[in-house]
Amino acid sequence: MPSLLDRLHTLGLKKAAEVSSPRPKANKISMVDAIGSGAKILENQLGNVVIAEKSYPYGYLHGNIEFKDMVKVESIHKAGRLNSGGENLKKMIFLDTETTGLSGGTGTLAFLVGIARFDDEGLKLTQFLVEDPSEEAAMLLEFANQTSDIEAVITFNGKSFDMPLLKSRYVINRLPIPFSEWGHLDLLHLSRRIWRQRLASRSLKDLEIEILNIPRSDDEVPGWMIPEIYFNYLRTGDASQIANVVYHNAMDIVSLAALYMAITKMLDVDLFNQKFHSWDVFAIGQLYEAIGEVYKSISIYEHCLSLMDIDLSKKMEINTRLAKLYKKASNWDKARYLWETNGNNGDIDACIELAKYYEHEQRDVPNAFVWTHLAEANLEKSDIVRYKKKVIKNELRVRKERLEKRMINVSEKNS
Repeated sequence: MPSLLDRLHTLGLKKAAEVSSPRPKANKISMVDAIGSGAKILENQLGNVVIAEKSYPYGYLHGNIEFKDMVKVESIHKAGRLNSGGENLKKMIFLDTETTGLSGGTGTLAFLVGIARFDDEGLKLTQFLVEDPSEEAAMLLEFANQTSDIEAVITFNGKSFDMPLLKSRYVINRLPIPFSEWGHLDLLHLSRRIWRQRLASRSLKDLEIEILNIPRSDDEVPGWMIPEIYFNYLRTGDASQIANVVYHNAMDIVSLAALYMAITKMLDVDLFNQKFHSWDVFAIGQLYEAIGEVYKSISIYEHCLSLMDIDLSKKMEINTRLAKLYKKASNWDKARYLWETNGNNGDIDACIELAKYYEHEQRDVPNAFVWTHLAEANLEKSDIVRYKKKVIKNELRVRKERLEKRMINVSEKNS
């Protein structure tokens, strides 16, 4: 019986190492020629890799973001939960890959790995391309060689896609993984936290338009077309469309660096004197709250309450967050005022907080009873899901019965 390998050979399929490198046919364009300026072929111990390089000096404007040498990175790294390797921006890379499939998996090849890093001159972009699948190991080795001093990586959705895919390619090629100890800051998650209040989509392309004010040129190709462009190159040896893929990848990486700078700026400037959208200012307050910068978050929330373009529901949300911080600081007068404002507008949680405040802090049982009763009334009018409403209703009933007994006991003692 023929083996599986024999059957694959019968079908015309070969192992990757046996596949011949695509060579430009007559009147076709090689990968280096298609990319043009800044492209070259580099040889290492495992084979050849195509390298494309480009520089963006300090002072370069990408949309409305200027690349600067001195930036404060502590806050963005805390907010993005970068736990290691975040002290020196020049030891971090911005990374994005282009692959033969959008769903990942062991059969997916990262045929283009692009990185950018800041040095003494500005942002340097380096793109590693696989001219032939049999030379993937050479590309992976060169990536490792040129990132040997890196401590952290910045991506956009890289935690879910790029880094797991690259890890699998190193394992398949039996090469040591160079980034196993790197820190990782994924700007997708940070962007969602900042702009979910007002942007329906927080994809990198949408953030380019809405936040960075960056238009793409006609050289752009949509991401879903990229695998087919590479497969077409492998079939024909014609790399004429590869330049468009290289441009797509370059813009993703440079925009990633610009987005990093934009968020860093939001966390570093005086928010009150900048023309930021009020919801973005509120989101920055939430980030400061999350990383324990209580006084900064309080000042931002208080500023947001003074803005005219925040509606009632948003003001109630800010009141809730502020009251929570005031409660932690035992600033009961300010917390009580905010709870009362929300409670009188139907906020059940605010009513419950006031009931607790009057019962335990003020020993004012009648007022605690009043706010418990109002919480019950607000609960009846709410559209809370039934099981949760039942739980809250039972808790309020227990509280109300306890307060009634205490009031009866006080009345009996006084009589």
